[in-house]
Amino acid sequence: MGNKNVIRIIVTFVAAGNAIIPPFSAKVSRLILHRLSEVYRRLSGMRASFKPVSVSPLFYDGSPLIKVKGENRILMLRDGDHYSFNSCLITGEEFSLDELISFEKSVIGDVFGSSIAIESVRVEVRKYDSFGFEKPSAVKLSFLSPALLQLPGFIGRKTNRYALFPVPSLLISSLVEHWNTNSDPNMYIKNPYYLTYYSNYALLEADFQLRPVTVIYDEKRLVRGVSGWVLFDLRKSRNTPSLRHILALLDYAQYVGVGKSRATGFGQVSIKCIY
Repeated sequence: MGNKNVIRIIVTFVAAGNAIIPPFSAKVSRLILHRLSEVYRRLSGMRASFKPVSVSPLFYDGSPLIKVKGENRILMLRDGDHYSFNSCLITGEEFSLDELISFEKSVIGDVFGSSIAIESVRVEVRKYDSFGFEKPSAVKLSFLSPALLQLPGFIGRKTNRYALFPVPSLLISSLVEHWNTNSDPNMYIKNPYYLTYYSNYALLEADFQLRPVTVIYDEKRLVRGVSGWVLFDLRKSRNTPSLRHILALLDYAQYVGVGKSRATGFGQVSIKCIY
């Protein structure tokens, strides 16, 4: 039996003062987690292609706080307003609850010039063998933060190439690599290349509302990704082991995200099954 835990932490807080924050607010989420979680500090410091950590931008009133190229607004924490974010940690190590989330201080100071008061922390723990859905008629995948879907490497090309449409094989490829890197050995998905290409036939695009966005990450870097949602029709797909693997990966995506730079706030998604 496996012993890896996939842990989702959802934090809600209230700003205690006004403060200007970075144009990509996942930096605030990461700073708060560094203050709250020793487990997060250890895992986020690992050097790995598929880190066992993901984090979301801040959400205010249901929308992510990110700044898109061309916008003139300044992102701020406003005194008395409520914000939330989530993070996922994957680990097989033993730890105490205090190492996962420290409740010694309910108020955290010096958060980009403000203080925040932690209002609630919700923790959810999953095992790898728990992921998956009963076969739906369709799946709606929504991007909560822009996704960076990288095409496979090409001989002679030195720069990365990103797609602005969530082709199923790109989604599933990023997920199966993350899964096999971080899961228990007995849960490895065998023949991931077959599953990646099969997903283009199992997940049929039925509708979508997508747009490319150029996000201002900091003073020097602009990052271009895809946002919106896509509806995949599964009615013609047989309920085979391969399809069940794909559904498990889509469920997993709600915790770890999709694409590149999940540890810094990109590629956060939600899934809605339609039966």
